[in-house]
Amino acid sequence: MEDNARLMLTQGHHTTPKWDKEKVCELAQYFRELEYLFQDCRVNDDHQKKDYAVQYLTYNTGETWMSIKEYKGEFTPTATHDEPEPAACAYTYEEWKAEIFKLYPGSESRDRYTQNDLEKLIADFLSKGTL
Repeated sequence: MEDNARLMLTQGHHTTPKWDKEKVCELAQYFRELEYLFQDCRVNDDHQKKDYAVQYLTYNTGETWMSIKEYKGEFTPTATHDEPEPAACAYTYEEWKAEIFKLYPGSESRDRYTQNDLEKLIADFLSKGTL
């Protein structure tokens, strides 16, 4: 059986998912594009997903995202090595992603307003005679 999975794109490729931290409302779109790419390239490992998610960001934003404890989890020493060895990460990609959204108020869809919200607000003000 032929494996038709694509390879993940390299950083800087013109079609990689992109996100500008000045446009927090586009964070969900960044993750949607990234997860489509994961599916297309058959990336299922949570740690790989985290690595790819930070690979496409600016250096400073990537460093911030990697500093979240849900990125790597805890290190535990092993009996055979003096250096700590990475333990299996106790946090999933989804848990880590949820922490990312917390860094950027207004990035989650529940934080956005719709045209109906605006119309209701205007109607409320008009009915109270305050404008």
